Amino acid sequence: MNLLVLLMGDDADGRLREAIAGRDEAPARIHVVAPAMVGAFDWLATAEDDAHRQAEARVLAAEWTLADAGEIDGEGGDVDPVQAVEDALRAFPADEILIAGSAADVDVEAALRRFGLPVSRVEPPPGGRHWVVYRALRGLAAGRDGATPFVLFVGVNAAFLLAGLLLSLVVLLILWVIGAF
Repeated sequence: MNLLVLLMGDDADGRLREAIAGRDEAPARIHVVAPAMVGAFDWLATAEDDAHRQAEARVLAAEWTLADAGEIDGEGGDVDPVQAVEDALRAFPADEILIAGSAADVDVEAALRRFGLPVSRVEPPPGGRHWVVYRALRGLAAGRDGATPFVLFVGVNAAFLLAGLLLSLVVLLILWVIGAF
């Protein structure tokens, strides 16, 4: 059995080891894929190099953690976890996809089902109201939403307007303090 592990976040090492050790059938080969986790400012500046290095470091940590679980290798992947899995499946014939880490929500799991492989999780998907906002922002940052250019345009202009208003208030305060107004 070939197992493809999608490593989403930094918090899955201990639970990942337990999940693989507790499986009915031990995988013969394990391939770990860690998507690059790019912050909003890095995404806007298209500065993804550091995120790719951190993804490679997460893969090395997972390889070290799972060293006695069988033949293991891995790679840092694309920012989009589904694209990272698709890229890995070109070279690694997986029989199952295992999602590990708290940064993977139910949307990622549903999107991975399109590959026709069984998808399982190490821990249950995150929930709560903050995840609704997170998912919306992630979709916006990934450019999957058709409103992305409009939202960015409005957001940048609103930030400039707010900065202009704050600067005007500071100038008025200074003028009032010196008695010129």
